[in-house]
Amino acid sequence: MTIDEKVYPLLCQPVLKSRIWGGRHLETLFGIDLPNGEKIGEAWMAADLAEGASWIANGSHQGKTLSEVTALWGEGMIGSAWRGKPTGGRFPLLIKFLDARDDLSVQVHPDARACRREFPNDFPKDESWIVIDTEPGARILHGFVRGTTLEDVDRLLAEGRVIECIRSIEPKPGDVFRVAPGTVHALCQGVVLLEIQEPSDSTFRIYDYGRLGADGKPRALHIDAARRVMRFLDSDLPAGMEPIATARRWGTQEILVDVEAYRIERIRAKRSLEWEIDPRSAQVVVMLAGSGRIQGAGETVPMKKGACVILPAALGSVHLEVEQEAMECVLAGAGEIEMIRG
Repeated sequence: MTIDEKVYPLLCQPVLKSRIWGGRHLETLFGIDLPNGEKIGEAWMAADLAEGASWIANGSHQGKTLSEVTALWGEGMIGSAWRGKPTGGRFPLLIKFLDARDDLSVQVHPDARACRREFPNDFPKDESWIVIDTEPGARILHGFVRGTTLEDVDRLLAEGRVIECIRSIEPKPGDVFRVAPGTVHALCQGVVLLEIQEPSDSTFRIYDYGRLGADGKPRALHIDAARRVMRFLDSDLPAGMEPIATARRWGTQEILVDVEAYRIERIRAKRSLEWEIDPRSAQVVVMLAGSGRIQGAGETVPMKKGACVILPAALGSVHLEVEQEAMECVLAGAGEIEMIRG
């Protein structure tokens, strides 16, 4: 970052991903413009990957990609907490909205150790889900049923019945689920969620309901790789996270997830608030309900439902003006670094 370069809050424009299981709900729920006739399964709100980079929609860097601005600002953007991480100098979080109009494949992601030892071309992927909307009877799959063995998995895979040994859960809006590396999982029909994860697209698919891809051929499976990374202890843990809530003068602050890969907080604000960005980590703010405005470094960014704003690590003081009492947003940053203090 040059001496005269000044960071500011960045409003992100998403990269849209057409998926065989996608739909149109991201347009109706968040006002995201979708291309006509396409099934959009994912909106990558904050992304810095070779597979896709979100765009900056405001300020002096409007029209540039998040990748370009991150390279320009360096640690002024991401902070020092991410040094030595597999992400290198890339933006250290991937933020998505997902719209499942059909069942997603049953899959699993590797952890850092597996990537170092067995999958050097892949990156670890720890992710968390915040449920936004569900249809009646909607489910998610998360971890194996208690007592499941690798032999059970192999047998049920061969019989096309592997979902019988995976926990099936009925989620409701507001629920939070962490999908740690090694946790076999699937998002099922009728669920819309916010996904916060390490910036990786490494996915090992083990079951896809026998359906065909856009090319008319069965989609690739990665059963051998999945067998080497999947865990069998998830059944001993609750599937959902229990938020830790604290009353503040402006509303309520909840810690949703706090692990090495990231920290997620949810705030429900009745009045405006200010805080100081910890220079060790960038923060990402996603508006889930209501509307408001974020101000920092002389830049004012209006935020409606679905908006995603990056607060660079070197930004300093931030003011969030609440325009509607029911304002709810989610913040994400580096693990073990509190985002809003007091």
